[in-house]
Amino acid sequence: MAENYSTRMQSIGKALKVESEDVLYKAGEILASENFKQIKAPDLRRALSLVANFYADRKLGRLTIDGASKSILLVRMYDCTTCIAAKRDGQTHCWIDAGFLAGALKETLQTDYVVIETKCRGTGSEYCEFLIARKRFAR
Repeated sequence: MAENYSTRMQSIGKALKVESEDVLYKAGEILASENFKQIKAPDLRRALSLVANFYADRKLGRLTIDGASKSILLVRMYDCTTCIAAKRDGQTHCWIDAGFLAGALKETLQTDYVVIETKCRGTGSEYCEFLIARKRFAR
């Protein structure tokens, strides 16, 4: 079942070509907004715990917080269903998950975040890795 989902996500990405990253990221944000609309968290750690539980309950992957600095958080996802069938092509594939993380954090914390995937099965890793930072707006 997870492999079928991953294959569909890969097909959508190929069909959209260049725009796929932005479109799938935005789709993830919208999906998270719908799922976390009424849920608030007191801090980033609790918000990520809520997202981790969402993924685990639906067997979409296992999220862990694997590092933090003053301004960036490192999150890894193991057993990711989005990229389970991805070819090792040097590319990241979990844009919808990055968008979902950003959208869930925005809803639960009422703060904008940007999420960037740095590792994926497509890049040869056995897990997905995401860098999370608060979105800064220029004045």
